[in-house]
Amino acid sequence: MLLIITNEEDIHPNPVIDQLVKLNVPFFRLNTESLLSHYDITYAISNASHSFTIKYKDGSHAISSNDISCVWERRPIEPLTTFDDLEPNVSKLVLDEGDGFLRYFRYSLTHVPWIGHAVNERKAGSKILQKVVAKSIGMKIPSTIFTNELKAIKEFPHNQIAIKPIYAHVLEKSAEETYVFYTSLQDKSKLVGLGESGIRNTMNFIEAYVEKDFEVRATVVVDEIFSVSINSQSFDKSKGKVDWRQGYDHGIQFTAMDLPQEISEKCFQFLEYFELSFGCFDFIVDKNGDYHFLECNTNGQWVWIEEEASLPISTKLAASFEKYYLDKKANE
Repeated sequence: MLLIITNEEDIHPNPVIDQLVKLNVPFFRLNTESLLSHYDITYAISNASHSFTIKYKDGSHAISSNDISCVWERRPIEPLTTFDDLEPNVSKLVLDEGDGFLRYFRYSLTHVPWIGHAVNERKAGSKILQKVVAKSIGMKIPSTIFTNELKAIKEFPHNQIAIKPIYAHVLEKSAEETYVFYTSLQDKSKLVGLGESGIRNTMNFIEAYVEKDFEVRATVVVDEIFSVSINSQSFDKSKGKVDWRQGYDHGIQFTAMDLPQEISEKCFQFLEYFELSFGCFDFIVDKNGDYHFLECNTNGQWVWIEEEASLPISTKLAASFEKYYLDKKANE
């Protein structure tokens, strides 16, 4: 049985679940925000054995440690509580305990294959380490600095720079308003003009800006890659040309393509380093046809790519889960 660890709002498991039903592959969906309200959970450990059971409170579905053939982790979120009468400090304690259990439970699932991984993805999320690994396996990368030194920015040998978030992607201005940090194209002099006080109080993630011919999103699923070219350069600076995600509402297009064999091999090498079997790679392709690695989102989104470019990503995922399920049955 496949254990899907996700949240209720995540649509990505849905087309895969449709495929699993057709393949008669059993699954259990654990929506982690409902951990405390919708599930009965027991993990028992003794000197003789250890095992767990998770059941829907309505008794309709259950999974135990012996059932699991694979884990698919899809963006779990912290548990919520439905007990409104708790004091705020007690409510926080209850939720922290639930979140702690969720983390430690996932870490314990070492006896089965994963797509997405609770531990390895944390390491792979480092944008610093990603650049180091990409460079070590022969990928081209834009010159990059992470710094809070004005001097280092002044000495950075590129005038056109891309400024990116390291970790915090959203600023909540109020309960109703948020600001998303997209990649920003700037002249270095503008950043230098902020002065020492404008630079030193945070870490700045700066890349040399690479002039693009087009961009590529490559989604790796186990042993297969699904790639699209992105026509971002036909848009204005703030509507997808610099950060293609800003082009969603402006007609940006994704067209199925084949990656060069050399780049495909390096994508597999990259994921092998982190012991992962899934990743969404972003590349810039310059005017000379050279590929420049930007980043890999090891639990990235792909449903819209599947729909717009007619790529069978969910079919491949379902087939992978079917294989793990059949392998387990054969070994029982």
